[in-house]
Amino acid sequence: MTQDVSELLKNNYFIAFYAIAFIFSIIRYRRYFDSNLKYFPIIIAYTLISESLGFIIHEYDEIQIVYVDGYSYYNQLIFNIFYTIFFLYFYYVFLNTLTNSRFLKWVKYGTIIFIIGCAINPLFRDALLYPQMLARSIGSFLLIICVLLYFIELKSKGIILDYRNLLSWISVGLFAFYTFYPFILIIGYFKYELYQKLHARTIHHLLIAVMYSCFILGFLLMRRIQPSEDI
Repeated sequence: MTQDVSELLKNNYFIAFYAIAFIFSIIRYRRYFDSNLKYFPIIIAYTLISESLGFIIHEYDEIQIVYVDGYSYYNQLIFNIFYTIFFLYFYYVFLNTLTNSRFLKWVKYGTIIFIIGCAINPLFRDALLYPQMLARSIGSFLLIICVLLYFIELKSKGIILDYRNLLSWISVGLFAFYTFYPFILIIGYFKYELYQKLHARTIHHLLIAVMYSCFILGFLLMRRIQPSEDI
């Protein structure tokens, strides 16, 4: 039993990064409570809860959300809802951070396309059982675009990376993870043997650790964000 628990913790070590990031988001909250990132601790907590609940459903037969024979351990509904909320939150952040009118228009149109993708994806793949790959792929691509537009704006101000800027660190983490996530998702769904051969699950967990390490660094190094300040 002890060995089983130890193995489970070892295989899901990345969940600890969510918890650490959440703790620091609360500790540093006074530095950004009135900024565009004021809801970020809620998103981190929601991520931690979703991952933990998904893990419990997958590992323990006593708890389930799908009451279909052979599918009791399926947890994709939790993550399909999670990614919709997660992406929309960051589109909100970048829409309230970017100042270039052309960039803002692109993000607004992209958000509409993402919402449409979320609406039509379940027509082809049951959201209760399967990952919504169309929605997640569109969401990842648009989030990468948002990050790139943000860094383009910083560069126009003569800034490459402000290490005391919380959103800069968040953006680095998002870019590191979501550049690869859609490919890991698609390979895992269509080519599971290749997924195993590439140790994609291990890479996925490592990328989560990298992303949340960037968030943690951002909290540790950040300066106070003034209400009227561009993040």
